[in-house]
Amino acid sequence: MNRKTLLGITIGWAVLIGLIAAVLLGTAMFSGTSLAKSSTASGSSGPVYQWDGKPMMIVSSDKKKTAVCHVVPAQGEARDVTSYRNESRYRVNRITPWFSGSADMTCTTPVRIRTGSQVTIYELATKNRIAQFGTVIVAVAPFLAVSVFGVGRRKTHA
Repeated sequence: MNRKTLLGITIGWAVLIGLIAAVLLGTAMFSGTSLAKSSTASGSSGPVYQWDGKPMMIVSSDKKKTAVCHVVPAQGEARDVTSYRNESRYRVNRITPWFSGSADMTCTTPVRIRTGSQVTIYELATKNRIAQFGTVIVAVAPFLAVSVFGVGRRKTHA
């Protein structure tokens, strides 16, 4: 295989890995259930989210406001949960259920709710530096091997 073909294949590989990473990031950013504002100052209620009891993450749609959600489980005590400090620089702080079964949840501000694998994908795509650097290395390493180190060159003997 000549160098030009090898270079084309490695560029195609890098583009493929980049597209896979972009799809994973897009899935992570836009996954979850959007819940509109559920309660107002007058006490009227709106949409209710049915929490299935898996660990979850709440993100306020308005980044400047902390979301407060009231959780009423079928079995267990009602509590308020918040989006305050649900994300740190390197990880996600999941809200773990204190009840068994399911619960109804209403929030004071519009939120995005991620549960189960959605939280894991979000954390992997946005917080895990090892996964991010690993993706770059997997995408670029073959290209560097061909272009910088000369893999694929034919050696001619005089």
